[in-house]
Amino acid sequence: MVIPQIILFIFCGGVLLFYGADYLVKGGSHLARIFGISSLVIGLTIVAFGTSLPELVVSLVAALRGSESIAVGNVIGSNIANVGLVIGLSATLFHIVLGKHKFFRDLNFLLVISLVFIWMAFDGIIERWEGIILFIGVITYTYFRISYGKSDYPIDKDEGSVLINIFYVIIGIIGLTIGSNLFVDGVIRLAKILGVSEFVLGATVAAYGTSLPELTTSLVAAYRKEAAISIGNIIGSNIFNILCVIGLVSTINPLNVENSVFYFEIPVMLIYTLALYPLLRMRTRIFKRYSIILLVGYLAFVSYLFVR
Repeated sequence: MVIPQIILFIFCGGVLLFYGADYLVKGGSHLARIFGISSLVIGLTIVAFGTSLPELVVSLVAALRGSESIAVGNVIGSNIANVGLVIGLSATLFHIVLGKHKFFRDLNFLLVISLVFIWMAFDGIIERWEGIILFIGVITYTYFRISYGKSDYPIDKDEGSVLINIFYVIIGIIGLTIGSNLFVDGVIRLAKILGVSEFVLGATVAAYGTSLPELTTSLVAAYRKEAAISIGNIIGSNIFNILCVIGLVSTINPLNVENSVFYFEIPVMLIYTLALYPLLRMRTRIFKRYSIILLVGYLAFVSYLFVR
C-alpha cells in the first residue's frame, strides 16, 4: 500500500471517529436522562464499552495471529494514553468541572483490578481460567453500576424516543469501530516502514489508535459540558480494557506477557491510575497545569519507548 492510500485510511478513520463519538455521546446522554440513569453511570458503562470496542477487536485479532505482545501492549498503552493523552488534552483544551460527581468508588475498583491483572501476569502468562474470572468481573461490575445508577435521578422524557437514541448509540459504536480500524491499519502500515517492535507498536501506535474513540468522545463530551461522561468514559474504559479485553481475549487464547513490561510500562500504568486521585478532588475544575503535566508525561513515555 502506497503512502497516499495510508494517509487516506488515517483521514477517513479520523472522520468516522469524530462523528461516531458525537453520536455516542448524544445517544448515551439522552438515554441516561430518559431512564433516570446518571450521566456518570452511562459514561462508566455504555460509553466506556463502546469506546473500548477497538481495543477488544485489535487485541483479539493480534492474539489470534500469535502477536500477544501487541494485544497486551495495546491494553497497557491504552490505559496510559486514556489518562495522559485523553484527560490531559481534554482538560487542557476545555474547562472540565467535576462538581459533585463521585468517581472514587470506580477508581478504587480500577486500582484493585489493575493490581489483580499485574498479579495474574506476573508468571508470564494470563491463563484461560484467569481470563474467565476477569470477564465475569466486567459483567458483575456493569450490572451493579447500572442498577445503582438508577436511584434518585428524575426521568426526563424530553430527550427524544428510546429507539432513536439507541440508533444514535449503535451508529456511534459502528463509526468508532470502523474508524479506529481504518486509522490503526493506516498508522501501523506507516510505522512498519520505520521498523519498530511489536510491543512498541502495541503500546504506542495501536494504543494511540484504539484510544482515539476515548479521545474524541471525551473531547466532544467536554465541549458539550458533559463532565461525567468525559471523565467516567476514561475510568470505565480502563476498567473494560482489563476486565473485558484482557479477560475475553485470554479466555479465547491465553496471553503471554513479556517480563520487561514489569520494569517500565506497568509501573507507568499504575502511576497514571494513581494520578487520577488528586484530579478527582478538583471540584471547581481540573487545573490546567495538572492536565499539562499528564499530557507531557505521556509524550515523554511514548518518546522513551521509541528511543530506548
